[in-house]
Amino acid sequence: MDITGRTITGAILLLLSFQAVAGEISETVHLDPAAVSSSSSLGWTVLNYPGSEQRGAPGHPLLPAVPAVFVLPPGAEDVTVSARPLARIPLASARIRPATMLRPFGSTDPAMLLPDPSVYSSDVQYPDDPLLSSHVGHISGVPVVSCLLQPWEYTPSSGSLEMITSMELTVSWSDGAAFSPSPLQRQVAGARISALTEDGGNREMDLTLQGGDSQYLIVCDSSHTDIFQPLAVYHEIRGLTVETAAIQDILASTPGTDDADILRNFIRDRFLNHGTVFVLLAGDESLIPVRNVYTYCEGYEDVSPADLYFADLDGTWDGNGDGDYGQPNDNLDLYADVILARGLFRTAEDAETFVNKSLHYQINPPSGDWRRRAVLCGAVLFEDEGYTADRGCDSIAVRMPSTWQISKFYEELPGGGFTAQIPLIDEGTAWNHYAGHGNDRGVWWHMAPLAMMTSWIASDTLTNGNRAGIHTSIACHPAQYIDHDCLAEALLQNPDGGGAAVLFNTSYGWEGHWPSLGASEMMCIDLADQVFTHQVSSLGLAFTMARDLRIPYLEGGYDRTFQSLLSFSAFMDPALEVMETADVHVMPPLEFTMSPPAPNPSIGGEAVSVFVAFDEGSAELSIHDMSGRLISRQLLTSPSTVVWNCCNGDGERVPAGVYIISARRGDYIQSRLTTVLP
Repeated sequence: MDITGRTITGAILLLLSFQAVAGEISETVHLDPAAVSSSSSLGWTVLNYPGSEQRGAPGHPLLPAVPAVFVLPPGAEDVTVSARPLARIPLASARIRPATMLRPFGSTDPAMLLPDPSVYSSDVQYPDDPLLSSHVGHISGVPVVSCLLQPWEYTPSSGSLEMITSMELTVSWSDGAAFSPSPLQRQVAGARISALTEDGGNREMDLTLQGGDSQYLIVCDSSHTDIFQPLAVYHEIRGLTVETAAIQDILASTPGTDDADILRNFIRDRFLNHGTVFVLLAGDESLIPVRNVYTYCEGYEDVSPADLYFADLDGTWDGNGDGDYGQPNDNLDLYADVILARGLFRTAEDAETFVNKSLHYQINPPSGDWRRRAVLCGAVLFEDEGYTADRGCDSIAVRMPSTWQISKFYEELPGGGFTAQIPLIDEGTAWNHYAGHGNDRGVWWHMAPLAMMTSWIASDTLTNGNRAGIHTSIACHPAQYIDHDCLAEALLQNPDGGGAAVLFNTSYGWEGHWPSLGASEMMCIDLADQVFTHQVSSLGLAFTMARDLRIPYLEGGYDRTFQSLLSFSAFMDPALEVMETADVHVMPPLEFTMSPPAPNPSIGGEAVSVFVAFDEGSAELSIHDMSGRLISRQLLTSPSTVVWNCCNGDGERVPAGVYIISARRGDYIQSRLTTVLP
């Protein structure tokens, strides 16, 4: 098999159904020397290889690394990985550039290009092993083994350089107990493995798959259960089984060492025994427990919340037993078992805003061009290296449909920010990306005017109403919500606009060894790739895949990829369906359509009409109130205008409120909200 990028071994999805037996896999990896290129930097040579990322300890030679991924049978344990070079080819002698100490975005420390004398005067081959690191994790019980390879043999003292053009990778394991996933869990695992192995498999979910009485779990305060009922009803109409659990009941009835451990144990039980796929933690740290983890990377340390703790349910996250969670030597799996997101609010009013935004985005978004508009903001990130956010932002832009209007605001050296992005976002934008310097109050340009997006702009300036889209960022700390009113909260809690979904860092975002991009940038690019290129309509699944794709690049210890995985967090409905992700000319014909209800609102009992169109067969139209109670249902055998007289099945006028009108044809559902006023 040939390596020119991310992953190698195709996934055998039937493995999801079989028990492991002790075994061993050996694969020969081939690399193409013709694909190697080089560039010069301050008198040093920088090697490049397609799909690789530069790796090296500060002061040590900086060399490209490529990953390989193996999928093992469920139950495989005690996994070992080894690499044996088989063939080499000499390359021209080179003075390989030393790695600098990487910095988080926003750091003002200079990039120190200082070769380690003990390394560069040595005739010891570098690296001493082409297997830079390996990691074993699990996706719904399926073991995924990733290897990070540096296929070079470099002698620093002489500059002699060889490329390993083939090597044998061997993975061995013993057999153990296997988890039997539900049909929906199995399908989600298959989609994620397809993304990791790039085998082109189906990455969409069929929500009609049976299995489990808690496919979508909402954990909220006992006083908020009624507030979340409309969201539960919506997902039940989509075909999911929904459980709403009060955190007070969970803490009182589930064992654990502290509140966070108790909550995680409850989620683990629902995953193992009740078919849970989606989890919404409905509230900030004042309502729903958090797990703070300590991170350290290249001189920077932090303590921040890591919701991956509640999604990755393998092990204890305290494998060394020292009471500090989320350390590299805690045997972390890092692959999420459930698709999890959090709602950032503490009051009932803000909880209602969160629910209303989620429902309006998915059920009744306003029509108009805003649904196909994006704003990409890219700052000068490190002036000393000429490291700007253009490349990362452009990598997102090329994944978007050609029919979209993409507004780019790119700060060029030496710097100077923009304010024109704010009126555009205020008009309504479906996708917004902020690649800049950050803190809990906002994301910033390199030079004045500094404000790219801030908490006061998000809460006081934006009046985009239900034209609230998705917001992503690589910046440090814009979602650091513990003891702060952070930017993520401001976007989500603005009842007059802001955002419907926010995917930000709770801690640092990290640079890469330029021209390689950093882990934070790559996760945002991979997120866009899953949404727009692969048409993964569930934003939560796309977000989970984006994190999955970073795990093969782990180097070990407190590296920046590890810290970025813990930091990148989702604040949204985890099953949120993304709208308008395909080019108009390549979209397949709709199986059916339903017009917006009219009039909307209905005043004084005025009848509401919708038109349901389909080409053959039959469809069903139903109306529910926001508590989930069925108001009416009827079968349609041909395209029809359906008139609802705002009465229930007994002919009684329904109370004033918001109602869900849903049309179903087979597995396809379209839903809209309609308001009835006195």
